[in-house]
Amino acid sequence: MLFTNGNYFIFLAIIFFAYWLLATKRSVPVVFLLAASYYFYALWNPKFLGLIFLLSSVDFVVALGLGKLGSRALRRLLVGVSLLTDIGVLIVFKYFNFFSVSLTELLSHVGWRLSPISLGNLILPLGLSFITFRSLSYVIDVYRGTIKPTSHYFDYLAFVAFFPTVIAGPVVRAADLLPQFRARPALSSEQGAQAIFLIMLGLIKKIAIADFLGNNLVDRVFDQPQLYSSLETLAAIYGYALQIYCDFSGYSDIAIGSAMLLGFKLPLNFDAPYRAGDLRDFWRRWHISLSTWLFDYVFVSLGGLRKRRFNLYRNLVLTFLVGGLWHGAAWTFVIWGGLHGLGLSLNHWWAARRRLSKSERRAPKWWSKAFGIAVTFHFVCLTWVVFRAEDMAGAWQVLRRLGALQFSTGNLSTSILLVLAVAYLSHWSPKILTGPIDKSWAWLPAPVQAALILCLAIGLYYVAGAEAQFIYGNF
Repeated sequence: MLFTNGNYFIFLAIIFFAYWLLATKRSVPVVFLLAASYYFYALWNPKFLGLIFLLSSVDFVVALGLGKLGSRALRRLLVGVSLLTDIGVLIVFKYFNFFSVSLTELLSHVGWRLSPISLGNLILPLGLSFITFRSLSYVIDVYRGTIKPTSHYFDYLAFVAFFPTVIAGPVVRAADLLPQFRARPALSSEQGAQAIFLIMLGLIKKIAIADFLGNNLVDRVFDQPQLYSSLETLAAIYGYALQIYCDFSGYSDIAIGSAMLLGFKLPLNFDAPYRAGDLRDFWRRWHISLSTWLFDYVFVSLGGLRKRRFNLYRNLVLTFLVGGLWHGAAWTFVIWGGLHGLGLSLNHWWAARRRLSKSERRAPKWWSKAFGIAVTFHFVCLTWVVFRAEDMAGAWQVLRRLGALQFSTGNLSTSILLVLAVAYLSHWSPKILTGPIDKSWAWLPAPVQAALILCLAIGLYYVAGAEAQFIYGNF
């Protein structure tokens, strides 16, 4: 069930009223949310409910053991059980065939002719990467002593399967969400208005921008780049940067708004990433829950910055190789992650060089900031080409079209250019101009809000083309 589907909002409305009717009952709301979340996931494929239950149960028991054991060896053994379970499931469903084919091809270059071992066309469980990362982070936090293990089994099952986050995140930490299942539910009128506004904003991003650009420009150019000019290809690259941002941040807005209607607060997942002045700033703004997860559980585990600065660069590259592979079992994702790891290393090297020269003491001029934003944005856009392409040959074909020096614009309709212009202008507009909009929404009378929601629904109905899955739902 897609968040942009009308059935989802019928489901959400039923859950909303039933949940608040049960909110005063002890433990009943948690069990109700667990049942609702399992039902929501089962609508996609009920066969994999057992897998979610297994992962959740193993990590719950492991964490309880970590909380009671003092032996370092036994604690490491328990963490190994959790890692083996969570990462093992990911490898079986997502990476085994990829690793098998890649290893076979590598061995063939040295004269070993073998047939790859295949597990067949396994169906990747929806949102498996998000589920495993969320549950695994809980075990690691308990092992590190950051949080104490919960003894409330149903709370933990509901935390892992919480329906607003189960498909595509955010990768919520147990320390942030678990205590909210124990707290007394509350929802003010201001929070309700903000939640509705976020859901509306997410729908606009997803349907009016991401799906529109995907259906009318991006998919066409990336599928057959040889048919399009250099300018049209450049517009498609800019379009994909918008598409993936509006698609995923739109999902996050709907997820955060849906959770807020039930009295839960989810962390911010995007913060105008294309306004970033350098690549470090970009990753503080893009998919924040994943980037912080990679930093806390991969980069830190690799050693972070120890002894030599070279270790920082090495660990950054390794961390983003893992981040790239997390997105999918393809070399394009690995290369995309490696490019960002190298870019971040260069970014850190340059920042250290500036500190040594003491040039950072002078406040950067406006043109310097603008130049940094432009360079960062175009680096991100070029790496998105690799991320979006089916393989490196396809990525290279798209990039070659940029150098073809063909400037026809016959495939760039007025509506496409208008959506690109309005979306980027709103993204780069100062927050002082866009910030008051959501606050103004709360002050509108309920009949006016209802009328605007109806107008939005009608407008999106006419704008919407083919229904498209959320991009990050595939990961």
